[in-house]
This record gives sequence, C-alpha cells and structure tokens, in this order.
Amino acid sequence: MLDTQTLLYASGLVVATAGIAFVLNTILRRDSISSRLWSLGFISGMLATIAYAVWGYAPDLWWIVSIGNGALSFAVAAMWSGFRTYNSRASLLWVAGLGALVVGLAVLIEGPDGGSWAGGAAMFLAIATFAALASVETLRGILRRSINARILTVVFGAVALYYVVRTVVFLVYGETSEEFLQGFGTATTTLINIVYLTLAAISLSVLQWESAGPGPGRSRADDGGAVIGRTKFAGIATDWLRRAECNADPLVLVLLEVDNLEHINIALGNDFGDKVIRSVERVTSESVPTASLVSSQSSTRFAVLTAPPAIGQERAIAERIHTALAEAPVDAAEGLRAIATFGVASTKTSGYSFAALMAAAVVGLKQAELAGPGTIEVARIAEVLDPA
Repeated sequence: MLDTQTLLYASGLVVATAGIAFVLNTILRRDSISSRLWSLGFISGMLATIAYAVWGYAPDLWWIVSIGNGALSFAVAAMWSGFRTYNSRASLLWVAGLGALVVGLAVLIEGPDGGSWAGGAAMFLAIATFAALASVETLRGILRRSINARILTVVFGAVALYYVVRTVVFLVYGETSEEFLQGFGTATTTLINIVYLTLAAISLSVLQWESAGPGPGRSRADDGGAVIGRTKFAGIATDWLRRAECNADPLVLVLLEVDNLEHINIALGNDFGDKVIRSVERVTSESVPTASLVSSQSSTRFAVLTAPPAIGQERAIAERIHTALAEAPVDAAEGLRAIATFGVASTKTSGYSFAALMAAAVVGLKQAELAGPGTIEVARIAEVLDPA
C-alpha cells in the first residue's frame, strides 16, 4: 500500500513528464491548433499540481486552491477543445475558460471556512461535464475513424462516470464520510489520474503524429512530395483565399474521405492499408489541376483547394478524383480499389473565410457519408454552414 503523499508525488511526476514531453514535441513540430490546445491542457495540469503543492506546504494560502481547482477543470476542458478543432470544428475555448473561472470563484465564495474541499462539488461537476463532452467528441468527425480515439473515448468516459459518482457521494455523505474517503478520496483519485494521464498522453501523441505527418514540423511536400500537412495547408489556403477575394476569383474546396481503409487493414494488414493511402495521395495529386493545393488532413481524409473548372460544376473536381481512383487499382493482382466519399464547397456560396469554407465542405462530406460510400455532395447554402 502506498501512502497518499507518495501517490501525490508520483502523480505530479507523471503530469510533469507527460506535459513537458508533449509541449516540447508540439514546439519542435510547430504543430496544429489541436496540439497547442492539448499542450495548454497539460500546462494547466502542471499548474494545478504546483498550486496544490504550495497549498500543502502553506495551508494559510487557502485562496491558491481556487487556482488549482480552476486549472484542473480547464485542463480537461482544453482536451475537449482540442478534439473539436481536430474534427474541424470551432474550439469553444471560451467555454473552457468560463468553466474554469466558475470553479475558481466557487472556492473564493466559500472562503477559508470552506476547508480543504472548498469548491469541490463545482470542480467535480466541471470535470465530469468536460470529460463527457470530450468522450462524445472522439466519436465524431475524423476522430470517429481513429483507433487511438477509441482509447480516448473509454478513458474520458470513465473519468466522467467516476466524477459523477464522486460528486453524488460528496454531496450526499459529505467529504468526511467513510464512503467518500475510502472510495473517492485523494488516494483513489490520484491513482485514477495516473492511469488517465498515461493513457491520454500516449493516445494524444499518436493523434498528434497522425495529423502532423512525417518528421519534426515537416510534411510530405517538404520531402519532395505533392501532399502537405493540415497545418501548412490551413496557412497557405488562407492566403490563397485572401488573394482570390481581392480579385473576385472563385475557389473550390474538396474533402475526400477513404471509406474502406478500416476493412482493408483488417483483411490485408496495416502495411497494405498504408499502401492504399499512398496510392490515394498519388492519384489525387495527379488528377487535380496543376495549380492545386493538396493536403493530408488525417490518416483517411484529404483536402484539395483549387479553381473551379472553366466548364462544368464544382463537383467536376471530385468526379475526376473519383474516376481516377476507380481506374487505378492499388494492387493489380488483387484488383482492390480505394473507395472515397467527397464533400465539396465553393467560395461562391460559402465565402472566402477558410473556416467557413472548411465547415461547408465538412457538411457536404457528412451528407455524402449518409448517402453511402462513393457519394459526392456539394454544400450550397452558406446560411446553414455553422463552423461550431
């Protein structure tokens, strides 16, 4: 049996190690907004650990618990915000900040008479809420197709359930009761936090690697290829859209989702699945107009920003890629072809904002997925395209 103080030291060590490693990796890779939000979550976790350590040595500084509680709830909320941006949705980071502020104020309102568990119920509820939201978000969008995201679904779901039950026991029996101290006290929660942080850090690192592409701060285009990473794509696409707006030039964004990769991985192995993705990259790059921007958004999703055809509708770009994939089997002997679904958005209906254009393409892609594999959908009504 480990004493509580030893567990607290171990938890602090895990938080610091995981946080520093993840933040440094984000800085070196110059990674996406999702990675920066996850890094912010780890930093908040380290801040909470420091605040509780200071309060442990100087109990008279009761107000510092408000910083620790607020930072801990914000850490989970920042993870949720990162998942939203990974799915090409608005981060809603202000919601995370507001939740942390409310949790911190709960301690200050109770004041020094609140004892060591001042504001505890508010913090428990905030963590349970944001963990539940994070678990649900991992089942949406791009994350829905990631095996590592399934680990995060279980981890954040378990955290949410634990904190819901902990809140009920805290409010019904009180913080000094045997039921709370034995089942949901500091020692038990610290052990759970260590497991949660370890699994979350590993899974988030894999997601970070998947979204960033090969090498520190690099994309396939940096190695001579035609496909760039999602972070670089967002920056270049924003500049393209700004210049296109000045000249009133229309642009089209096509999102391509490989539908049968999971089945291919199961049937033929991950190595063959990687071969499929490389084939999709090559075919997509070769079948779009020369002046096009091609990006790998995730392990199964690609984006193309280009000018619309002189003759024909915006969907013609997606149709060209679709036809090229059908005519280019990944393996001649197997006759296996990649099946893709397409979402198309145009500046004519969605404007020149990169966020709005991407949100419109995501809406089209979702509509196409509902219609069935290999479908092409064009989002046309800008008013219904909410990036949130």
